[in-house]
Amino acid sequence: MNVTNPSILGGYTIKAIMDTWTLQEGYPLLTVTRNYANNSALLSQKRFLLEPYRADQISSHLNPSTLFRFQWYIPFNYMNTSRVSFLDWLAPNETRTVNDIASSNEWIVFNVHEFGFYRVNYDERNWQLLTSELKNDRNRFSVITRAQLIDDAFNLARSMDLNVAVPFHLSTYLCNEIDYIPYSAFSTNIQYPLIMFSRNENKTTYRQLQTFIHTLEQSMYDKLGWTIVPTSSDYFSRQLRSLVIGDLCANGYIPCVNSAISQYRQWRLNSTATSINPEFRTTVYCQGIKHGTTTDYEHIRQEYEQTNDEVEKYRLGYALTCSQNTTLLNQLLNSTLTNEYIRLHDASTFISHISIQPTGQNLTWRFISERWSELVAKYGGIILTLPHIVESVLQYMNTERELADIEKFMVDTADLSIAKRAFLLSIEKIRANIQWMNTVGSDIQELLANNSLRC
Repeated sequence: MNVTNPSILGGYTIKAIMDTWTLQEGYPLLTVTRNYANNSALLSQKRFLLEPYRADQISSHLNPSTLFRFQWYIPFNYMNTSRVSFLDWLAPNETRTVNDIASSNEWIVFNVHEFGFYRVNYDERNWQLLTSELKNDRNRFSVITRAQLIDDAFNLARSMDLNVAVPFHLSTYLCNEIDYIPYSAFSTNIQYPLIMFSRNENKTTYRQLQTFIHTLEQSMYDKLGWTIVPTSSDYFSRQLRSLVIGDLCANGYIPCVNSAISQYRQWRLNSTATSINPEFRTTVYCQGIKHGTTTDYEHIRQEYEQTNDEVEKYRLGYALTCSQNTTLLNQLLNSTLTNEYIRLHDASTFISHISIQPTGQNLTWRFISERWSELVAKYGGIILTLPHIVESVLQYMNTERELADIEKFMVDTADLSIAKRAFLLSIEKIRANIQWMNTVGSDIQELLANNSLRC
């Protein structure tokens, strides 16, 4: 494609187009609102904000510092059931009506194959048409487009631009998906709700989310299993197998967990004669520790200390953070200060991983708040480490009580060191999480309680 061709650029200059992309932050959301009576669609744009209720983002959005006021030159094309359109442009501050776009019972998809760097939202009826087509014949869309629809829908729900029921219902087509990229899009986007609800004292919604993952991925698990045939497995098939096994084991799918534990125990009894496939070691080690004994933990810890293989060291270190034994997790946290066997540059990774585990969420904040002066003395001189520790531990807090605890700690602590800005950013993040729980999170609870999601 000749990008200097005036017809390709819609008559705009390269400079005019690129200035809107390089001289302001963020990226756009293209909204497509169809008129089903006359087969047209209205296009409009705004800045996409993943967390529009964050005070820092609201301020930035209401007081733009650039000439473009968060408007872009957006290249767009679209497809319907019978054709793909030519490339066109939506200019800043323009709304555009596209006529003869599709009949009332046809779906449309914009930004075909993710040609442009932006998200696309549709009216609810078009989302329903897309969901029906995905469930009926997913191959009407390319693999990239299928992943794009999942990714856009979940992110638009998180930004409160779309009802959260849309991405959940759309994702049910995955029961019949066979490609890695759409599964990866789902797996990535479901993590935030999972972690949010794992922090609730009432684990009902968390378990319902886990069951939803089982429903979507268990047929692929049954199909792929754990056995890799080197001559017949391409890269994406191997990636898909690892992803499904990782997702299902992490979310308590019993056949997966039992298989992982069995492999771990065979390896534990005779690691010389028994080898775990490298692609599954992170999952197998983690499940072995999660459902194992103190002896299992000590064995992995010794393996961690002795290995010089950096990849294996990461797998073993991650497994240690999977323990459900609070005594062992506290010992692990303490070791990030003593550096008895945890290296200085690995400490923040260990603390971050523990903070995400349901058992370790409260432990990590207690550790930071009680031993802050030691952490400052140890890591205050390392530019990124202390802020990373703070942000990683605080990023998923989502209750008013936790927010009050952090604010009190900031008032009571004389020296926040180089992590002061990390605390301030985390406060905004926690407020956003609370807002999400009260809005999108509440809708997810209702959706899962209704038990209406079916393959």
